[in-house]
Amino acid sequence: MLDSFRHNMKGIAFGIVILIAIVFAFSGIGSLSMSGSGADTAVIVNGEKVTELSVLRAISSEKRRILNENEGLDASLLEDELIRPQVVEQLIGRRLLSQAAKSGGMGISSRTTSKLLLGTPAFLSEDGRFDQDLYLYTIRAQGYTSGTFLEMLRDDLLIEQYVRGFVASGFVTASELDLIASITEQQRSYYYLTLPLQPAVDAVDLSDEQIATYYEDNNQRYQAPEQVIIDYIELNPELFSATQSVAEEQILARYEEQRDSLESTTSRQAAHILLAQPSDDVLAEINEKLAAGEAFEALAKEYSEDVGSADFGGDLGYTSGDTFPESFETALEALQVGEVSPPVSTDSGIHLIKLLDIQEKIVDFDSERARIEQELVTELTDVWLVEKLANLKELSYNAENLAEIATDLELTAQISEPFTRAGGAGISANPAVYKAAFSSQVLEDSYASDVLELGDDRYVVLKLNKSIPARQKALSEVRGAVVASLTDQLARANLATRGAELLARVDSGEDIETVAKAEDLEWQVVLDAKRSTGGTNNEIKRFAFQLPATATEDLIESFYARSGDFVVLALTSVEAGDSSKLSEDQKASLSYAGVSSTGGRELQAVQKSLRDNADVAL
Repeated sequence: MLDSFRHNMKGIAFGIVILIAIVFAFSGIGSLSMSGSGADTAVIVNGEKVTELSVLRAISSEKRRILNENEGLDASLLEDELIRPQVVEQLIGRRLLSQAAKSGGMGISSRTTSKLLLGTPAFLSEDGRFDQDLYLYTIRAQGYTSGTFLEMLRDDLLIEQYVRGFVASGFVTASELDLIASITEQQRSYYYLTLPLQPAVDAVDLSDEQIATYYEDNNQRYQAPEQVIIDYIELNPELFSATQSVAEEQILARYEEQRDSLESTTSRQAAHILLAQPSDDVLAEINEKLAAGEAFEALAKEYSEDVGSADFGGDLGYTSGDTFPESFETALEALQVGEVSPPVSTDSGIHLIKLLDIQEKIVDFDSERARIEQELVTELTDVWLVEKLANLKELSYNAENLAEIATDLELTAQISEPFTRAGGAGISANPAVYKAAFSSQVLEDSYASDVLELGDDRYVVLKLNKSIPARQKALSEVRGAVVASLTDQLARANLATRGAELLARVDSGEDIETVAKAEDLEWQVVLDAKRSTGGTNNEIKRFAFQLPATATEDLIESFYARSGDFVVLALTSVEAGDSSKLSEDQKASLSYAGVSSTGGRELQAVQKSLRDNADVAL
């Protein structure tokens, strides 16, 4: 659930008090406008626009997913244009499911959204309190406003509700359950013997003549590919920031510059009871109950017409003085912790406001020192990087020697290990590097490459140091590989011949046990095995269950295992599963599996139909 936001949040679980749902309604900033390419329309689905920002956010999310699932993968291989078509199609599919759910009368209430958000830990300070600044910073960093964030969340919940409906409404008939059980609970008995590969390998005795002949017949397999060695200069921020320090006087001067904007702040946690058009009697009744000692939270649940916060005792979270309407903020500021205000009027109605807590953020030089120091180092690094990059581009153009350029720029010229057109280790593992190294500009014309951008502010320029042509490796260099390959080839041929003989004997009527004992081979019998039975060779069991069922005679088959061993197997009996022998829990599990499978197929059919009939403009 909510996968799209989880990816965008880089794994941060999200949870937030009802402040999300109602605070921005008070303040009127729930629909911040966007400009630039992010607000452009990327695709229109049945008249609804999907913005370019949504596409870019989804591409970024998909990149993170791929990198997380493929450790060590070069991020530069994940080009946006390669990922974009799949991502756009996914967004179209989501929009179609959302539209289908809405057209079916489905919806998500603000109370449901609020409960989910409040029950999921995130945007909280270390002491467990909601941090409004963290919330705003995080969603805005992902390109969301409060309005688009809530819209995304409602869509996620709506789609989940729609999809779950296929499973929740599905069922399996008794005859379908019998069919499923007959397959999943099927039992098979089989015998098998194993003719191992290793003894055949050990029995091979090669002569020098055989080895030489095989090498000559297959010499194309033993060629060293073309390689290059490059000189290169790498430029990255770490070269500067790792050794850079900032004087205490600079930090203090920056603090003084920022001092006015770094004033300590006070945040107040508010709760309220909202009444749209209350009578004097209702207000008096609430005040009498408060005076009698009844809890504000209980009265909020009973009287408040704000469905978003009522279930949470009216809690609205924290404000630094600019979240709520001016009259609301003024009344809140006048309260002591635990006090309740007189009735306060806003455009939303009449509020009884309670101050729950006050938090003060004290800002001084000690608290800001580390941040300012890092800020200064980052600024200096950025300036250094821009200057060095400009000079590197200028000096490396038509350069004869990278070492001289490195000296001039106070950088280091390095030499790579040899690598092929498929790349190598270290710097040559980067596709941009090995492609440039084998370009005509570098390899044939001996020019320096353009300055290559490797990502994460890493840049490199390279020049050919040495070209190593492809060559035929001598037999002495590859004798071990030749012997191994020829030995394996002969051993497998011998194994195939002997295996065919054993299979013929079993086919002619000898049982597997007799043949195995006569040949001093391992054999096994497996009785009444199910697909889920443990303690057996899974590869052989899988093969046995792939064979067609037969009740008239044993079925004799053979195959090569992944290890190269030859296996002869006799399937002796097949008994269909019987649902009447299952426990209620087993029946329920099979029914659920059947419903899930059916529901999945139905959902795929619906998605295909929606897509086929959609009006999509790319």
